[in-house]
Amino acid sequence: MQREQDRQAKLRPYVEILSFWGESIEDYLFVLDVEQQQFYFSSCIWEKYPLPFLDISFGMEDWISVIDVRDRSRVVEKLEEIKNGETDQISLEHRMIDRKGVSVWVNCIGKCVSYEEGKPSIIAGSISENVVSKKIDQLTGLQNQTVLEKIFQDAFQKNETGYFLMLGIDDFKNVNDKYGRKYGDEQLKKLAEIIDKNLDYDSQLYRLDGDKFGVNLVGYTKDSAKTFYDRIKTDFSIQTYSTVSAGAVGYPMDVNNYHNLYQYAEDALNQSKQQGKNKLSFFSIDNYKGHLFFIDLKEEILESIKNDFEGFYIYYQPVVKNEDGTLVKSEALMRWRSKQYGEISPVVFIPILEQTGLILEAGKWILEQATKQCCQWREFLPNFRMNINLSYIQLKDKKLMEIVFDALKKASLPGSAIILEVTESIQLQDYSYFNLLFYQLNKKGIQISIDDFGTGYSSLGYLKELRVDEIKIDRCFVKSIQEGGYNSHLIKNMIELAHSVNIRVCVEGVETIEERTVLQKLCPDVIQGYYFGKPETPDVFYEKFITKAKEGKPIVDDGERKVVSEKNNLLQKNSQNYLNLLDELDDIIYVCDVETYELYYINKLGKKLTGVYDYTAKKCYEVFQREDGSCCDCERDCLEQGTFHTKIKKEKSVEFLIKEKLITWNGKLARLQIVADNGEKA
Repeated sequence: MQREQDRQAKLRPYVEILSFWGESIEDYLFVLDVEQQQFYFSSCIWEKYPLPFLDISFGMEDWISVIDVRDRSRVVEKLEEIKNGETDQISLEHRMIDRKGVSVWVNCIGKCVSYEEGKPSIIAGSISENVVSKKIDQLTGLQNQTVLEKIFQDAFQKNETGYFLMLGIDDFKNVNDKYGRKYGDEQLKKLAEIIDKNLDYDSQLYRLDGDKFGVNLVGYTKDSAKTFYDRIKTDFSIQTYSTVSAGAVGYPMDVNNYHNLYQYAEDALNQSKQQGKNKLSFFSIDNYKGHLFFIDLKEEILESIKNDFEGFYIYYQPVVKNEDGTLVKSEALMRWRSKQYGEISPVVFIPILEQTGLILEAGKWILEQATKQCCQWREFLPNFRMNINLSYIQLKDKKLMEIVFDALKKASLPGSAIILEVTESIQLQDYSYFNLLFYQLNKKGIQISIDDFGTGYSSLGYLKELRVDEIKIDRCFVKSIQEGGYNSHLIKNMIELAHSVNIRVCVEGVETIEERTVLQKLCPDVIQGYYFGKPETPDVFYEKFITKAKEGKPIVDDGERKVVSEKNNLLQKNSQNYLNLLDELDDIIYVCDVETYELYYINKLGKKLTGVYDYTAKKCYEVFQREDGSCCDCERDCLEQGTFHTKIKKEKSVEFLIKEKLITWNGKLARLQIVADNGEKA
C-alpha cells in the first residue's frame, strides 16, 4: 500500500505539469507509469484521437489500439526495451489513427525521469505532429526522402540486408498533360495505396520527387523483390490502365551509403524506362559505369564543339561503279577522338549529339568540311560527288536549306555535287513535309539517298511516296550472299524495283571477292565497302583512290583480290585445324585481350570445366574466377612476347602449372594462358 502511495506521489507533480502546460502548447505531453503500464496525457489528445478518458489516464492496450497496425510492432518493441531497462529513452516516428480514421504521422520522444531498483519507473515525453509534418508528403501522407535517408543511415550502421526499390509511373508527364494534374495526383495516390497494401510490417514506403516512390524491403532477396514488384505492376495496371517501372539495389551487397543507394536505384529505374518500361531492372555496376561514361562524353563533346570542333574530323570512303570499279564519289563520315577515352565510335557519339541538339551544329560543320573537300577533288575529277549524312533532327530544322545552300556557296559547288543521305530508320512518314523539302533541294540539283534501305518497315512505301534519287541497300543483305541464295534473290528484286521507278541503287558493305562477283551480275549502279576501301583521311584517300581515278583505273584489281582471297581461305582452314588440335589437349588454353580482358578463344576443355560455351564479350576473370573485376594476382604487366612466364598455383589440394605470354591474335596483342594439372598433391 505504502509503495503505491509513494508511486502516486512521484507521479503527481508530472501530472500537474501536464495539466498546466497541456493547454498552452500544440504538442501532446504524456507521462508513462512503466510499472503499471498506464498513460497520463494532456487533455487535448482526446479531441483528435479515440482514446478513453477515465480518471485522466488509460492503459497500454488503449494506447496501442490507436497506433496504425503497420507500426504497432515497432512501438511495442521500443516500449519493451524501456521496460526491460535496455534503454532510458524513446525516439520514434509512427502513425496514429485519428477519430476520422485518417492515418497521421507523429514523432514520439521521451526520457526516463525516475527509477526503481535500477529500472525506469516514470517516463516523460511528448507527441508532436508538427515535427513530422515537414517530413511528410502532403499528397500521399507518406514520409519523404528526408526520413528515408535517416532510415538507411541507421540500416547501414546495423548491417541490415534487403533491397531498395525506386518505382515511377511510366509517361507520367503525358498523363498530367492529357488528363490534368488532378487525375495525375489520383494515380500517384493509387500507386501509393497499392504498394502500401503489399508491404509487410518491417518494410516501409516513401514518397520521393515527381512520380517516384521508394520502398525499403527489409530482409528481401533478389527473387522476393522481383515477386513484390510483379504484384505491384499487375495491380496497378489492372486498376489504372497505366504502367510502372522500377529499379532495385541490394544492400549492403551493392552499396554501403545512402548517396550511392539513391543514385544506383535511380539509374536502374532509368534503365527500365529506356528499355521499354513496365519492367524491373536490378542495379549493375557495369551499366552504371556506362551511364557515367555517357555523361563524361556528353560534357567533353560540348567542350570540343565550343573549341571549334577540336577532336572531330572526317573520314571518306570510296563509292565505285559496279560495272568497272572506278571511283565516282565518296561518303563523308564524321569521327571523334576523346581526350579522355580515345577513339569513340559514331554509334556512341552520334546519339549523344542528337539527344543534346548539338547535331545541328555538328551537321553544319560536316557540311562545310565535306563540300570544301569535294571542291578540291573535283579539280581532278570534275564529276566527283560527295554523300553527306543528315539526321532526323537536321531534316526537321527550318534552317536546313539555308545551311546547305550556304555551304555550297562557300565551297563554290553546284548542288549536283552533293547527295544528302537520310537513314531509313528515322521517321519519314510525313510524306508531304519531306517531299516538299526534297523538291526544294532537288531544284538546286541536290539529290536524296535513303541509307540502310530494307532494314525498316516502310521500305516499299518510301519508293512509292517519297521523291528520292538513290537507295543504299544495307550490309545485312550482303552477308553470306551467294548465287541462287535467298539474299541474292532479295537484292535482285530490290534493284529491279528501284530501277523500275528510276531510282539508283548502291549496295553497301561489300567486303569479299565472292560478294563482288555476285553483285556484278545483279547490276546495282554503285558499290561501297571494305573490299574497295575503308574510310580514310583526306590525304590517304587522295593517294589511294583519287590518283587511280585520274588515270581512269579501277581502285581495286579484282584478279589480284581473287588470288589473295584464295590464300586467305587456305589460311583460315589451317587456322581452324590448329584450333581443332588445341581442343584435343588435356590442358586449359585461352586467349584474351591484354587491355580489356575480353576473351578471344577458349579450348574445349576450358569450356567444359567452366560451363561457358558462349564466351562472346565475356572477360577472362568472369569466366574462370567468377569475379567482377580483374584478378588480384594477374601478372599481365609482367608478360612479353616470345617467352613464357611460368608459375605454380595451388587450389584446394591440387597444384597447377600456369604458363602465359603475349601473342599476336588476328592482328591484336593478346595474352595466351595455358593451365595444366601439375600432377603433384600439396
